[in-house]
Amino acid sequence: MKAFRQQHDGVQGSGQTARPAVVTRLKWAMVALGLSALVLPSPVLAQYPTTPPAPAPLRPTQFPAFVKGRLPDGVDVLIVEQHKQPVVTVTLATQAGATYEPADRSGLSDLVAELLTKGTQGRTADQIAAQVEGAGGSISAYADNDFLRITVSALAENLPQAMEVLADVVTHSTFPATELDLARTRALSSLQLELSEPGSIAQRVFRHEVYGDHPYGRNPTPRSLRAITRDDVVAFFNAHIRPAGALLVVAGDVNPAAVRRLAANALAAWRGGAATPPPAAPPPARSSTEIVLVHKPGAVQSNILAGFTFIVPRDAAVYPLTVMNKILGGGTDARLFLILREQKSWTYGAYSRFTRPRGTGMFYANAEVRTPVTDSALAEMLHQLDRMRGEVPADSEIAAAKNYLVGSFPLSIQTPEQIADAVASARLLGLPDDYVPRFRDRLAAVTGAELAAADRRFLTTDRMVVVVVGDATKILDGMKKLGPVRIVDVEGNTLTEAALTAPPSAVPWAVDRLAPGSSTFRVLVQGNPLGQAAHAIERTSEGDRQVLRLTASTSIGSFVQEYDTVTMDAASLAPIRVRQSGTAGGQQMTVSLDYDGAHVKGHVHVPQRAAVRDADVDTTLASGTFDDNQVTPLLLALPLAGGARWALNAYAAGDGVVRSLAVSVTGDSTVTVPAGTFDCWKVELTGGQVPMNFYITKAAPYLIVRYELVGPPVAFELTERKN
Repeated sequence: MKAFRQQHDGVQGSGQTARPAVVTRLKWAMVALGLSALVLPSPVLAQYPTTPPAPAPLRPTQFPAFVKGRLPDGVDVLIVEQHKQPVVTVTLATQAGATYEPADRSGLSDLVAELLTKGTQGRTADQIAAQVEGAGGSISAYADNDFLRITVSALAENLPQAMEVLADVVTHSTFPATELDLARTRALSSLQLELSEPGSIAQRVFRHEVYGDHPYGRNPTPRSLRAITRDDVVAFFNAHIRPAGALLVVAGDVNPAAVRRLAANALAAWRGGAATPPPAAPPPARSSTEIVLVHKPGAVQSNILAGFTFIVPRDAAVYPLTVMNKILGGGTDARLFLILREQKSWTYGAYSRFTRPRGTGMFYANAEVRTPVTDSALAEMLHQLDRMRGEVPADSEIAAAKNYLVGSFPLSIQTPEQIADAVASARLLGLPDDYVPRFRDRLAAVTGAELAAADRRFLTTDRMVVVVVGDATKILDGMKKLGPVRIVDVEGNTLTEAALTAPPSAVPWAVDRLAPGSSTFRVLVQGNPLGQAAHAIERTSEGDRQVLRLTASTSIGSFVQEYDTVTMDAASLAPIRVRQSGTAGGQQMTVSLDYDGAHVKGHVHVPQRAAVRDADVDTTLASGTFDDNQVTPLLLALPLAGGARWALNAYAAGDGVVRSLAVSVTGDSTVTVPAGTFDCWKVELTGGQVPMNFYITKAAPYLIVRYELVGPPVAFELTERKN
């Protein structure tokens, strides 16, 4: 919620003299120092109110009128006149969302939406962007569960150009293969990052648990994205980007008659019948509540989602349920936030929301909580859901929720973009014409009895889906006290309780792949050189013990200066010693660790996002645990092959946790870097703070020729190798 504060340098009114600005500023300075009562006399203080003013009377919503129509090709048209600003927004929605994708091509509609603006028979992607920007606007496209939407905005005088570009992309898109490859790479990188974040993992698992095999429950996977071909994209476009069943919404400073003529001419060549969604399995019926515990080893917090299938968009209960959601978890003044954060200090925030696709929506409450209080936080969340279902909220709570919703609604329909989105969403969901104009009035009319009836009907708290992502070894016992628990890994594979504490299987290290030598890299940030790095491996001895010593240095502009030395046993690769120094973000960083078998001792001083971790380390780790600074030599010592996968436990002293790292060989490719062209395995590393991709040569000498962060635009490319 946005807060607004208005400050005045002077106060003027009947019988008062304007207060000089300097005096007012001095007053605020004294208030900040707690001195105002000592300096200002009470008559002056009495001029300032001590209670907020009463709310002003509710004004009617001034929603602009709109005109409906249908073009000869079957496109429904809604034209909304709003002449406050000389701008216009055009949104075209077609029945081409994820529901229409083949089950093994999840993510296809997203790729089609992205590629629509990447080239047509008469325009390149750059020309499309330049023409729209020249018209004073922008163009974008996205797909949701049910629909694919293309939106073009422009100055009102340039509506003909905007409509022409929109018509071009829906009738003549060419989907260049190079653009598909780039879009797929971006999607895979985004997915890798998503699969590493507990909140995203929780959403993916929750969605699938709620909807099952229904299309709403599907999630893109690396396999489904890699399986998508250009033929799939073209076939989906031809089958589903069609005028029949499509909706065109034009909102802004326009003339309805002129808009109809422009649209009819621009889309005259568009042809095709309405798309038919494939048959879909219904969401699974539940008879009781089940907790799905997603094991993320080393997690320092738990992500909780609890909910169920919910309302269909055309049900009139949406009004009392909107009020219910505001009371329960719709902001920082709602019950979940006030109790779980303000009273209990278990979380930074706790909220609830519900979705409204064309079919059955879903409701969920969510919170990210500290690991030790996971069971307490979940128990309280479930209690508040039950309380909302079983008790009618106080009149004051209902009134406050309605006042907020009613008062803030006009802010959501101020601009042509907002109006177009609101009208298009309502129309696509099959809602009546007066839904948006009368939404605020119907919210204001909700009664306590209507709220209670809707809560009893839709809050199915006796048969919920509860998903908890966290370290199962630390929270399982508490979860079992709250109900039946099913344990899965982050990819959804079932785990047994015994597997949680089982030692990791031994990795068949190929130590001879670690050849002594040095490598230098250039560091690219957003594709531009911004630093360098160097790695060196040396085989030596310490007494009677053969060791490998890895030294590394990294310099990235003024942001990172780091120097590392890692010593490990030459036979087992077990860590012996780690030394780090340097600066990160201008702050000093030091790590000094000594390993003695499974015991590690030392000190760390490492900058974190919000603070500096400065701590002594003295702990015993599970057998087979490595140090996270060993990642580079460990990857080189793996017997890489297509489809191979391993799990490694690595101690991250900077965070004080053991991370479960997943190493996967996901393909091969020819990689060109300044040092040359190499045939490489692509190795994905997940489970760390940021997912990473490594490209490692297939033949000796085994080298990392490129590695990159997934998400942040940072990559390292080999420039020279010396043996």
